[in-house]
Amino acid sequence: MHYLSSENEIKNFSDKIHKERFTLISKDEEWSSMLSEYKEKTKGIRGAWFATDGKEVTLEELRSACEKAAKEEIANSMDYDEFRRWCTVPKTILSHLSDHGLTALKLNSDNEGDKDSWNKLQEAYLKRDDNIIYGLLEKLKKNENGTEKWKVFQEACEGLSKVKSTDAEFNFSFKDFQSWCTKQGVDKLGK
Repeated sequence: MHYLSSENEIKNFSDKIHKERFTLISKDEEWSSMLSEYKEKTKGIRGAWFATDGKEVTLEELRSACEKAAKEEIANSMDYDEFRRWCTVPKTILSHLSDHGLTALKLNSDNEGDKDSWNKLQEAYLKRDDNIIYGLLEKLKKNENGTEKWKVFQEACEGLSKVKSTDAEFNFSFKDFQSWCTKQGVDKLGK
């Protein structure tokens, strides 16, 4: 049986955030920016992370909710994803990828440096016949404008790379990007 040492044990949201390589918001300008993004992305959504009885969320309410949630025990809550979404410094999938030591394939459409890798990935994706990256399978099968399929695949990955940690689909998109848009994803397919 393996036991974690007490210094490596993840007890609360704050511990888990650090393990997953996110940074808690600490600067005033980061809080202000996050408040604006929170208001924009939760406007009109019932059951947003924390409710204020129909009143507009204030900076202090957001900061207070994050500080309280940081101390919550992982085992006792299902709010972790919302905490990560609204209480950490925002980053894109591409920037989060490098924090994990992973390398994206070349995403610039005029760069054919990873063409062979893109071809391998799109062929494996088509064989799988599952629409993992939203809308991609249909685009690859239709390919009405005659664009090379690997470029269609590359374009979809470029779009995924821009998903922000404040977007609801960040976790799923990050896993998809890891599997289908990185050098490590190609390596898993085999040579």
